[in-house]
Order: sequence, then C-alpha cells, then structure tokens
Amino acid sequence: MAKCEICGKDQMRASNLSYRSSQLTRRTLTHKKANIQKVTVLENGNPKKKYVCTKCLKSKDVVRA
Repeated sequence: MAKCEICGKDQMRASNLSYRSSQLTRRTLTHKKANIQKVTVLENGNPKKKYVCTKCLKSKDVVRA
C-alpha cells in the first residue's frame, strides 16, 4: 500500500451505517484510501520518483520535474 512521502497520509478508517426505516441495523468498519499518485519531483535539483497525495500536489508543496 502506498503512502504519501510528503505528509504521511495513507488509508483511513470509516464506519458504514445501514438503516432500515428508523433503526440502525448494521455497523461495518471500512477503509478509505488516499488518492496517491506516483510523480517525478525535483529534490535538490535531481529528479526522483515519489508517491504523493493530490492534496500535496495542489498545495504546491512539491515541484514537479
């Protein structure tokens, strides 16, 4: 599983709730994965491939090569 090498973001836990009329019938634990892309970034003037989440790409924390 990939993890963002800039901010450390990876998969998160979430609850999936099922309702029937007005009563809660089932609660399931699910996993949501971060949107992680493999991009070429400049690090100290050298291009390197890294796994970066799209939030870091949008916020200009990473300079693409």
